[in-house]
Amino acid sequence: MPTQTFMNLSDEKKNKILLAAKKEFTRVPLSEASINNIITDAEIPRGSFYQYFISKQDLLEYLIEKVDERTTEILRDKLQEEGNIFDAFISFYDNIIKASKSESDREFYKTFFKNSKPNDGMVFGLNKHKMELMNFMLENTDTSDFKKKEDLKVVIDMLKAVTKLAIIQTVSTEDYTSSRENYLKQIDYIKFGVLRKERQC
Repeated sequence: MPTQTFMNLSDEKKNKILLAAKKEFTRVPLSEASINNIITDAEIPRGSFYQYFISKQDLLEYLIEKVDERTTEILRDKLQEEGNIFDAFISFYDNIIKASKSESDREFYKTFFKNSKPNDGMVFGLNKHKMELMNFMLENTDTSDFKKKEDLKVVIDMLKAVTKLAIIQTVSTEDYTSSRENYLKQIDYIKFGVLRKERQC
């Protein structure tokens, strides 16, 4: 997370640093990104960078988190309105994919997700305030159609896993139509299962 020193900067200076960072993280993955390139583009001393962020990973996490906050808010609103956890996750997925298609950000997202792994901590995937968000989902989901209400937490964990993987695959391949169809199929598998009911004897 950025330091309070960064947060106290003017919006113009903050945006200049974030734009320089986005440019560098678009050019190469995190492991190859150069702080020198970022500070040169942002026109700040190297020492100032470490007054604002602990590391380049810290800076990238902040960029990702800003989008995560917006899309997570959409998930919350959808769930609160309808109580349908499956539709809420689909909405979350759709809005991240929409953001990744924007002309100015497409290459940034593509570079980031192409080099992401499903088990990475730093992936769009509901990482900030995890317990708070989990409690919100548990409290606002309509479980009247569930066989057992206590299955909800397991279902949420499954939805998080398949949604994170679907986002990585969709953005890194840019195969939006078939990737979304495959994602919706996985959602249906979670909802309805894949095996036939036991035959009556």
